[in-house]
Order: sequence, then C-alpha cells, then structure tokens
Amino acid sequence: MASFTVRVADSDQKAASGVRVRLEFTSVLRGMSTEEYTDSDGCANFDGYDEGEIQVYLDGKSYGNYQYSDGDEITLTR
Repeated sequence: MASFTVRVADSDQKAASGVRVRLEFTSVLRGMSTEEYTDSDGCANFDGYDEGEIQVYLDGKSYGNYQYSDGDEITLTR
C-alpha cells in the first residue's frame, strides 16, 4: 500500500492551508478517496491506497491526472 502527499501552493508559491483535496482513482473498482484538508504546510496526506493513477480535485475543481507510488509528493499550484 502506498502513502503519498498532495502539496498545494498559491500563485506566490506559498503553502495553501485549508484546501479540500479529493482523489478519484481511475480504476473502476477504486472510486473516490475520503476528503482531506491541507495543513499549514499546504500538505494533505493519503495512506493505504494501491499505487496507480488518480485525478486530483481541489475544492471540487479538477487539477488533472497523476501517477503516484509510495512516498511520492504531487505538488499543485492553484
């Protein structure tokens, strides 16, 4: 099982706290993740998922598809 982080920054590259992060897994059998919120460092942590491809949503808006594996960090600017 993989553990990974989604890091969110604002347009000035400063950590964006309180952003709602939700993942949609591309495999039909995997569905959606629970919602996580970014902390003061702009990080939302996800644990216990199989490695693969996800679509990332920030506050309900899609920010694209990403591959992840254990220990990865996906960084997004909004």
